[in-house]
Amino acid sequence: MGTILWVLAAILDIFAITDVMNSRRDWATKVVLLGIILVFPFIGAGLYLFAFRDKSHA
Repeated sequence: MGTILWVLAAILDIFAITDVMNSRRDWATKVVLLGIILVFPFIGAGLYLFAFRDKSHA
């Protein structure tokens, strides 16, 4: 069960990191968001994807 959670966390992190890197945010904001995503895998990726992600282009 633990392995499945780590794989899910890795997938969420990769998706969130690529989305942050492709966004038009300034570099300081990108660094902060990447730090949050990497330090807190589930919470950081979930928080980014649900709260900070740019929803204007869907």
